[in-house]
Amino acid sequence: MERIKIQMLGGFILKTHEQTIDLVALLGKQTAAFLACLCLNHGTLVTKERLIELFWEDSKNPLNAMKFTVHRLRKYLEELPVAGADGWIVTQRGGYSFVCSDLELDIDELNKPLDPENLDGDQAEALAKLYPGEFLPGLDQSWIYTYREQYWQLYLQRVQAAALSLAEHHHEEQAETLLLKALQHDLYQDQLNYLYLKILLDQKKYARAIQHYEKISDSFYKEFGMEFQGKSQSLVYFVKADNEDQELTPLDYLSQLEGISEPSAFYCERPVFAKLVQSKRLEARRSAEPIVLLITHLKVLDAELSAQDCGDLMNRIIRSGLRANDVYTRFSKTQFGILMTVREKSDTALVMDRLTRRFYKKIASSRCRLHYDYEILNEKAPAAQHS
Repeated sequence: MERIKIQMLGGFILKTHEQTIDLVALLGKQTAAFLACLCLNHGTLVTKERLIELFWEDSKNPLNAMKFTVHRLRKYLEELPVAGADGWIVTQRGGYSFVCSDLELDIDELNKPLDPENLDGDQAEALAKLYPGEFLPGLDQSWIYTYREQYWQLYLQRVQAAALSLAEHHHEEQAETLLLKALQHDLYQDQLNYLYLKILLDQKKYARAIQHYEKISDSFYKEFGMEFQGKSQSLVYFVKADNEDQELTPLDYLSQLEGISEPSAFYCERPVFAKLVQSKRLEARRSAEPIVLLITHLKVLDAELSAQDCGDLMNRIIRSGLRANDVYTRFSKTQFGILMTVREKSDTALVMDRLTRRFYKKIASSRCRLHYDYEILNEKAPAAQHS
């Protein structure tokens, strides 16, 4: 019997020996997302309660909506030129399941064990092709974001392990190629950039390392109006610096950086944050640099979106998008406080523009709006409001 391949990375595509079918274009977003949920759990019952929670939590008649979606999906599958497709959706007591004995999902490859010690060039090339793009692009149900991040992290872990192994076995060029292909998906991923620079520096290719960093840094500044920061920045700054007063070499400095995690803003509970704000108000009188208190608010407009999921996404964006010496707290599901020092007052807008772009890249502004207020603690003027 013909193998049925379904691609969920870089698209939602059904592949047979003769055809390639875009399932989102065929089914529409809602029905395609429903099918994707069943595919992820293929061979396993997905209860009606779970499906209602994911798709129709705010519906007045969720059971009817579910039955209509299943009926519509089966009708589309019956028309597919694929043997047995009409029987893929099976009704079971309490829910539905996707049953296809000859199914292959591309995401299953990311869950298979990787033996980096025995990796060759062909396997490294195959690994690079495993991730043609993010999980289910174009589908924006809140439950999909968790899987999207999960598979991206799985891919990152495999790429980093493979690149390190290739470099240790003196296949540096293959390691560099693998990392550059992974960076095509996220140009500013600090750990990938750091590992790429590390491999170049191990070979004493200092000029190439600096050239790569400056290219990334310039692109980042043009997009976000801020300097690219992280372990890779620290490493390149050291290489570029005049180190006459230090005995460390760039390779020595690499070993010092190994224990440093990716920079992230410092989280604290609300009472601690309140005390820090009070302390900063006193400090602001003596500080020449503007000290800013930012309050961000999320307003969920789409009934299908969970306020908790939107807030969790914003939490991750704030944590990874600010500097290590910035402080933040979470007041509620959708409200956050940020305390930071900036060089110029205008930098506040640049910071929020960067965070806002990242948020709207994941969730459209038509579905959830991000607003913010801020106060310059060095000034007595009232807080500014923005959206």
